Amino acid sequence: MEYIVEFLRTYSMEVICASAIAALISFILVLVNFRRTSKIIRKYKRLMRGADSKNLESMLLQQLEEIQASHTRIKELELACSSINNKMNRCVQHVGVVRYNAFENMGSDQSFSVAMLDENGDGFVLTSLYGRNTSTSFAKPIKAKQSAYPLSDEEKEAIEKALK
Repeated sequence: MEYIVEFLRTYSMEVICASAIAALISFILVLVNFRRTSKIIRKYKRLMRGADSKNLESMLLQQLEEIQASHTRIKELELACSSINNKMNRCVQHVGVVRYNAFENMGSDQSFSVAMLDENGDGFVLTSLYGRNTSTSFAKPIKAKQSAYPLSDEEKEAIEKALK
């Protein structure tokens, strides 16, 4: 014990300086830790904003459930979109109309041919021939832009207009 007392008397100034440096370093570390802790507390408060005393685990589980529900809904929408696209290919997408005078000396262009085709060129041509005493309408099926029935020039023109 005497040895320690003798050491302190001999090196008292050095011990005081070393203690002051250690205290200063400790004070700087306290300030740095205080600053870091303040940042963490701010981030925590921002994270927990609107949490209403819920714990973080229940909030994360709720978010995971919502994300899973969103993924499920997206898959459903993708399937519905695919189904709609498939149906759209079979819907009438191309229409061509040609008006003409079917009979000489019968007035204006009251006769017409209308081609209604889907994306694959399937559909029909509707033709109406207007005459003074009679009017006739008929349809011809179209498959792959062709018909099994003979087509008039006007019907062919209506198909060409529809495909442009």
